[in-house]
Amino acid sequence: RVIAKGVRKIPSSRGGHLEPCTLVSVTLSESKPREGAQAALYAGKIETEEYFHKLREDADAFARACGHVRLFHTLFETGQAAPDIFDALLGAWRQYPTLSHTKRIVMDASLSLRMIHTAGIVPDMRLWNTNTTKDKSPAVIKYLTENPTHAARIALSDEDANLLHGSMRDLIARTTMVYS
Repeated sequence: RVIAKGVRKIPSSRGGHLEPCTLVSVTLSESKPREGAQAALYAGKIETEEYFHKLREDADAFARACGHVRLFHTLFETGQAAPDIFDALLGAWRQYPTLSHTKRIVMDASLSLRMIHTAGIVPDMRLWNTNTTKDKSPAVIKYLTENPTHAARIALSDEDANLLHGSMRDLIARTTMVYS
């Protein structure tokens, strides 16, 4: 954990940089440990590297990005390194504004499955039943689990994409409920 003193003050030079879904470069300094207390990390110089303007201008894309940040915080401990997830999130944030609705749903599924897998969780697919023979979600989820970087290759109809969205929401809810 890092302490960013003064970010809520109006003239703060740090506050504008520390927003959700913003890539920043931070210079950290460590306080000297005091008796009975641990040393603390403080944010010094903060510079925005990428603000993701197009992502912020698209409410749906920004909501999806924030949802993945919430899922990350649910699955991973503070300070736990996940460089592959970090790179995948940055790539998704750059692509979301350019994707169609159905491609966004597939990207969501791919990112969620990658996070679940990286967290060391294997969802029990037996807990999840779509109750329809036309639903392609199980096949898509299996494919994305085995090939997480191939999300752009999948073409779904709007109906299939909506079924995938519901299936993933159910799968994530069941997975986080069991493991959190």
